[in-house]
Amino acid sequence: MDRNEMTPGTPQSQSPFAHDDAPRGSHASTINYRVLTSVRSYSEAQHHVDTLSDAGFPVENVRIVGLGLETVEQVTGRKTTWTAALQGAFSGIWMGLFLGLIFTIFAPVIAWRVILVSMLLGAIFGAISGAMSHAVWRGKRDFSTVATTRASTYEIHVVSGLVDEASQILRL
Repeated sequence: MDRNEMTPGTPQSQSPFAHDDAPRGSHASTINYRVLTSVRSYSEAQHHVDTLSDAGFPVENVRIVGLGLETVEQVTGRKTTWTAALQGAFSGIWMGLFLGLIFTIFAPVIAWRVILVSMLLGAIFGAISGAMSHAVWRGKRDFSTVATTRASTYEIHVVSGLVDEASQILRL
């Protein structure tokens, strides 16, 4: 099968993550898609689809497919028991604020006390929880990270019968 004409459910790339999420036997599994264009960034692909949408093109017949997926994990800093406890305390404060606001529904007369105590208890339990979870790793992961997934290229697929119209709109 030609790379430019694809039926969902058939391999679309060398990526092991490429698959069709539509259940078998559904209408979506019988639609033929063709590659309209390939771009280097998601923002370019998004811009093309937005241009199609602005022109009144039925964008429900379009999909953006990322190829060459890779995970990038940026190390943001060292993590110690103290930093883990501090992060846990901040999470606990937010949880305490949330619970305190809910509790004030039942005790509106002393609302500020309920919120303050809930935040304090949340900070204490959050700090203990953060420190304990860090200690469980025993130094095997003494750093914090932010993980992202990105693709090397993005293809815009369009239902076969609409490829010419989409090409004219995008001037491809």
